[in-house]
Amino acid sequence: MLTDALFRLRALFRRSAVERELDEELRFHVQHAIEKQVAAGVPREEAARRARLEFGGVEQVKEDCRDARGVAALESVLQDLRYGLRTMRRTPVFSVTAVLTMALSTAGLATVFTLGDTLLFRSMPVEQPEQIVTVSSTRGGPTPEGLVSHPDYLAFRAGTRTLSELAAYYPTAPLFVTANGYAHELNGAVVSANFFPLLRVRPALGRFFRGDEDQVPDRDRVAILSEHLWRTWFAASPDAVGSPVKINGTPFTVIGVAPATFVGVGASPIELYIPTMTLRTGYRWCDDSLAPTCTVLTMVGRLAPGRTADEAAAELTALMPQAWINAPKGENSGIAVAHPRGVTSDPSQIQMLRVLAGVAVVLLLVCCANLAGLLTAQGAARRHEFAIRLSLGAGRARVTRQFMTESLMLALAGGAGGILLSRGFVAIIAALFYAVDGEGHPRYFDFSLTPAIAGAALVASLAAGCLFSAWPAFRSALGSGRRMAGRTSTARWSSGRWLLGAQAAIAVGLVAVAALLATSASLAVNGSSFESSHVALMRLRPRLLKYPAERAQLFQREVMRRLAALPGVESVSMVGIGAVLGGGNTVVGFPNWTPDQRLRAGYNEIGPRYFETLRMPVLSGREFDDRDGLRSPRVAIVNETLARRLWPNSSPIGATIVARNVVQQVVGVVADARIGSRTEPVQPFVYAPFWQNPQQVDSRLAIRVAGDPAGTLPALIREVGRVDPDVPIAETIILPLQLAEWARPVRLTATFVVYAAGLAVLLTAIGLYGTLAFAVARRTQEIGIRMALGAARARVLALIIGDGMTVVVAGAIAGVALAAGGSRFVAHLLYGSASADWLFYLAGAVSVVVVGFAASVMPARRAAAVEPLVALRHD
Repeated sequence: MLTDALFRLRALFRRSAVERELDEELRFHVQHAIEKQVAAGVPREEAARRARLEFGGVEQVKEDCRDARGVAALESVLQDLRYGLRTMRRTPVFSVTAVLTMALSTAGLATVFTLGDTLLFRSMPVEQPEQIVTVSSTRGGPTPEGLVSHPDYLAFRAGTRTLSELAAYYPTAPLFVTANGYAHELNGAVVSANFFPLLRVRPALGRFFRGDEDQVPDRDRVAILSEHLWRTWFAASPDAVGSPVKINGTPFTVIGVAPATFVGVGASPIELYIPTMTLRTGYRWCDDSLAPTCTVLTMVGRLAPGRTADEAAAELTALMPQAWINAPKGENSGIAVAHPRGVTSDPSQIQMLRVLAGVAVVLLLVCCANLAGLLTAQGAARRHEFAIRLSLGAGRARVTRQFMTESLMLALAGGAGGILLSRGFVAIIAALFYAVDGEGHPRYFDFSLTPAIAGAALVASLAAGCLFSAWPAFRSALGSGRRMAGRTSTARWSSGRWLLGAQAAIAVGLVAVAALLATSASLAVNGSSFESSHVALMRLRPRLLKYPAERAQLFQREVMRRLAALPGVESVSMVGIGAVLGGGNTVVGFPNWTPDQRLRAGYNEIGPRYFETLRMPVLSGREFDDRDGLRSPRVAIVNETLARRLWPNSSPIGATIVARNVVQQVVGVVADARIGSRTEPVQPFVYAPFWQNPQQVDSRLAIRVAGDPAGTLPALIREVGRVDPDVPIAETIILPLQLAEWARPVRLTATFVVYAAGLAVLLTAIGLYGTLAFAVARRTQEIGIRMALGAARARVLALIIGDGMTVVVAGAIAGVALAAGGSRFVAHLLYGSASADWLFYLAGAVSVVVVGFAASVMPARRAAAVEPLVALRHD
């Protein structure tokens, strides 16, 4: 078998040598037959004649021998490939256009594949990731789903047999670190001692935690640096091991450095690791972070050999603590064990990927339609060539196969180019949309190219190649056959009109949706009822230093006073709960209402001049000021949505409400600060004074400046440091960047759809120009006859332009309907009112019609410039 395979390979790759040997062998057999006849007394000339008759035709015997080699089919394919390459060299403009078209469309598809793989499907970047599982509580109460307490973790770890190891970690610990002359809040992690061994991670320097360093609370204050922190803060010095660091005001000692290939198990890179027994340092929202009621830890495990995730889930369910079993219905329902995939389960990200995938597929179909039209025109131009091949004995199947082979070569080249181009697209997307989070912290996403992504993109491009070449190939072979039979083809191009019309319709839809999304992205970042420009943000966290509430508020009052006095600062305010444009939740109603009657509403505690700082209109009443303190009556401000709900026919000013079990008097009504899409209802909102809560410790500041807020941030940070340099300052970012991160789905989708729309319009113009130019060339004689009979050049010009514009206008009308449907498909990403959407539909149609007119003018002018005598001699 091996010998036979080697012979076939030799016949394929050393064809000239094998052919020479075959010729020599046949000559030997013929000569042997001749000599045999001569030996029998037959004259040599007669012997030669008899030998040839006995042996048969030499060429037929050669063909039989070639067929016996078993590589005839492959040789035929190679012939098609070689001929295809020669054809591509003869038509470089068409070939380059086709390859670029496929590359640009395949690049979009490969980019979506990469995003989807990274965000939803990629395994954890550790050794043997198929053995890694996440272990989560299916908690449905007020605590976050999936998290457990430290005693819960210890109980599961001690009892499990289906997992070889079970580790716990808290991956988003806010650690204000002071070391080696640097001071900054970093994203840290509190991890159990077996965290690194479980993941098969080895230290780049020093060592990881020992088991005894994670047994006694607050005894062993040791820390591990990330490679990035070691390089930037310690200049990659080996002396970093053993160095002291202060974490949230507590001294620690560095014992090791993590490798550069490991940045954590999520999208937020971890800069510093401390053991779980120091959880009180890394987490301050529980009175005792190690208590059974403080659920803050995530669990990750490695399956024991031969065990499955289902077996682990069954075992761990039986090991649930008694407190879980006796918990109220709905608070604890069991354990979920799953293999981790991707880095997000956010529904908005999943919806975004669905939209991007749909747009990428539509774009690929537009490219198919465009190339099908161009191939049809090229096939018509090659009918004489195909007719000659058919007359020489080639079958229609062979001609069709040759045509499709050339198309698949173009598709394969375009697919490979698209994969390379997608790497640039992914790099741009990563830098623009995935570099930092909404708090200014760096993010890490592994958007590397995998063989599966490259293979899927190539398969998609080849499938598209088959799709756009099937009809042109069949049409070319059939048309060539008719030409052989004496039936010449007409110059009409009606068969390609529906392709151009479909392209124009899709282009209109994409342009309109792109404009809607781009406008929505701008509205989401800049705001409609607030002004985000010139606003800098920062977070003050005296809680991490265990400041008592009274001292924390004195500190914050002094900070506010100093910042307001800085040159260029126009106003300063703060919030006590959540983000500056966010907050928490509460129930609100009138004092005489029962709890069941009250409404759910947003809630935040804000400082004086909050609405002035954010340029939010106060519709009636007043804003909070320095009078609203602990000793003054409790007051509140409501947004217009809540005012309409509770006081539909009267003014709320002076009315009394209850929010967070506190009776408050309404002193103002403000415009809705809408930061959600048009499909999300506006949330009723209640604002209370920051200084009327004596327990407020931490705050987020909003500072409006006259100049560039990003350039002003360092001066603002320095001024806060002068009040107390030990207080952690975090989330130093400007408000537009924070809103841009929140609006990432609409911004990314808008960018992608704008790219798709631009390419669709360009392809429509190219397709229309190419088809009209081919039609003009085929109708040269007809145009000459018209002009010889007295037709004016303006009439010819109008005739050709009319042919093109009929298709484009019809497609544009259909595209308006597509735009309306497309806007509903992306409604969850659109901001603002839908009342003006028809303007975007109209703008999309007009833009495509204008581009179509421009693409029709050049072929029309060429037709009008034809000389009648020259045209009449044209064949």
